[in-house]
Amino acid sequence: MSETAQFYLLLRVHLRIVRTRLLKLVTGSRLMALTLLAFLMTYSVTAYHMFHRGLIYFSQLPAAGGLLVDRMIQIVFFCFLMMLTFSVAVSGYIALYRSRDTRWLLTLPISHRVMFLWKVFEAGAFSSWGLLLIAAPLLIAFADFRGAAAGFYVRTAVGLLPFLTIAITGAGLLLLTAVRWLGRTQMIALGTACGLFFVGWLTHTVLVERDLATRAGFSAAMTFQQVMHHTDLSANRLIPSAWYSESVIAWSRPHRIAQSALMPSLLVSWSLMGVTALIWLGRQWFYPSWNRSVQNAAIAALRRRPPRPDEMPGLIERHFPEKPVGARLLGRPMAAVAWKDVLSFRREPAQWIQFLIVFGLLAMYATGLRQLNEYIAQPRDLYMVACLNLAVCALALSTLTTRFVFPQFSLEGRRLWILAMSPLSLSWVVMQKFISSTLCTSLAVSSIILVSGNTLKLRPEDTVFFTLAMMAMSVGLNAMAVGFGVLFPNLEETNSAKIVSGFGGTLCLVVSFVYIVLFLLLIAWSKLEVFKENEFPTHWHDGPNTLKALGSALGLTALLTVGPLIFAMRRLKRLEFLGSL
Repeated sequence: MSETAQFYLLLRVHLRIVRTRLLKLVTGSRLMALTLLAFLMTYSVTAYHMFHRGLIYFSQLPAAGGLLVDRMIQIVFFCFLMMLTFSVAVSGYIALYRSRDTRWLLTLPISHRVMFLWKVFEAGAFSSWGLLLIAAPLLIAFADFRGAAAGFYVRTAVGLLPFLTIAITGAGLLLLTAVRWLGRTQMIALGTACGLFFVGWLTHTVLVERDLATRAGFSAAMTFQQVMHHTDLSANRLIPSAWYSESVIAWSRPHRIAQSALMPSLLVSWSLMGVTALIWLGRQWFYPSWNRSVQNAAIAALRRRPPRPDEMPGLIERHFPEKPVGARLLGRPMAAVAWKDVLSFRREPAQWIQFLIVFGLLAMYATGLRQLNEYIAQPRDLYMVACLNLAVCALALSTLTTRFVFPQFSLEGRRLWILAMSPLSLSWVVMQKFISSTLCTSLAVSSIILVSGNTLKLRPEDTVFFTLAMMAMSVGLNAMAVGFGVLFPNLEETNSAKIVSGFGGTLCLVVSFVYIVLFLLLIAWSKLEVFKENEFPTHWHDGPNTLKALGSALGLTALLTVGPLIFAMRRLKRLEFLGSL
């Protein structure tokens, strides 16, 4: 059998699996399928109107509207390129080097190159569907805004394929090169160098901006110049996202369609070259890189030599102390399981790297809010920015809880029976995951809210108010992630990205989004007097609707906290999923 036939065989098998799961979803859970479909349609329509109104707002800015619209398109697709490349690299690493499925496929009469190409393609498919869901309303709104012809939709859809191919093949090549040629020491040195370079660049940028602001002031022309200067990277013609964004801009203007052949040609040629390089290096480097990964794991295991008999008492006392950390708060059994989760998280770079990146970006965003202080002079504007800041942190937290908390129960997999035989019942194991994740995420996100409140120069009582609101949302979001993770487990999958991409993870993200929108509307209702009167309230609870709104927000949080956990506990009592272990 040729390698092409082997690839198509894997494709047909997985397409049949996907079709079977979809049929099971539609026939077995029609209400959930209709709910998911209704959310996707609602999201698409809402996103279209938001993008369209945003484009109109930018276009109305005097003398700079057209440039800002074009630059926004370039920034969006630059971010898409970075996110897709990183997501494919992380998912591909788990699928290729951490999955038992790869070890099983290596024993079959399938070419190593075919297996490598299939895993990269699979990681790209799992990572691309969300990007397409976000990009479709944006492109439709941009076409409607520019009055583009019907051919615009065909060109953008066709041009999106080589753009995605470049991102997927680039991620595959970076992953293969890093695993094949870089060891642990080199990776740490490279990461440290990149971190130091980033800190130095950020410090230099802040000092230069402060000097410019001191000498020239915050004029509109200077602000526009700074915005364009800081986004020059997204318009650099050495980056594939600039090729696609410039093609989209040219296709939206009928008089420039005939002159827009260069950028699409670059997309097609580089995508073909990326596929060719991936095919060739897949044969040369994949199996040596996988072998090296297994060898490194074996060497690390051998370094942890078995303890001698005389070392056993000290070893037991060190690893199993009579009063472990958190024992007084959680109890010794729950503290031991929590410590197991911490060690598992720490030993998986694909998990904590994403976690650090998200919170690092949030920290940069929170400290960068100080530049808004020169423009915010009215209480109404200050509270509006504070509510939007709360929305940004809540949406980031919902993404993290869905990505990391939801798959925790499923990742126990076939070892779940060990936990079932431990002194803790499965119900308490689920509660431990809820308590641990809530403590960790609420502490991290609340610190971001505190920093941003201080940066925005909010009053202390207002900063505490928004911090408590964030903590309440953290409780609700973690409860939904843990509850839905038990209600929709996937105990056979070891890749957390694939677990999240299933129906349960999607439904969890949908419900979290709806909960955040409702909670934020209630918070805005509690501050309605500030938006009307444009004056700071004497006390945080002043206003006729404040207590009603806050009570409704807390009731909604309690409902979405207790409800999923109760249904999860009932599911655990039936132990239906243990039959498939």
